[in-house]
Amino acid sequence: MKIFKSMGVAALVIVSFILFIGAIIWCYISWDRYRKTTEAIRYQKEVCDTIQKAEGNFPMMISGFSKKELSKIHFYLQQGKLLVSDTVINFAAKDDGETQTLKFPFKKFNAADKLIVNIGNRYYVLSGYRYQARYNYGMFGPVDPCFCESKGFEKINGEPAGSGWLIKKYGLVDYQLPPWQ
Repeated sequence: MKIFKSMGVAALVIVSFILFIGAIIWCYISWDRYRKTTEAIRYQKEVCDTIQKAEGNFPMMISGFSKKELSKIHFYLQQGKLLVSDTVINFAAKDDGETQTLKFPFKKFNAADKLIVNIGNRYYVLSGYRYQARYNYGMFGPVDPCFCESKGFEKINGEPAGSGWLIKKYGLVDYQLPPWQ
């Protein structure tokens, strides 16, 4: 009986030790996650929300247009209430798929600017360009310091952008362009 009692105590000590080590590891991971979350919130407010100039040439997804409609795509850059720049690209669809990817034609622009895209007879007004603080994650959590990642435009035609795709059926048909500067 004494041997069972000492084996029970030894097993209890080993299980308690394993649970204690597991609790320490869990606390360390939770604390690190909390610290990284608060760091990302601070970085968002102090750095990402203050970015005034945005870098262009990012991909834009378009869907539902024919090859003829995609042959010429007009881009207009609006600052305040006036248009300041425009460009036309001749787009050649890469395949017969309904969804195509095109590059944003302006290299730099103000984050507060609006972009008006004209595809066929449809217009899309993109506004609220923003950046979001984020980390690169590895197997055990963040591996690099926090950075600002482009999240694109928040609104398309005054509505939340959702996926950010320019879908034909959601385009404005009777849209009047603002006056030129």
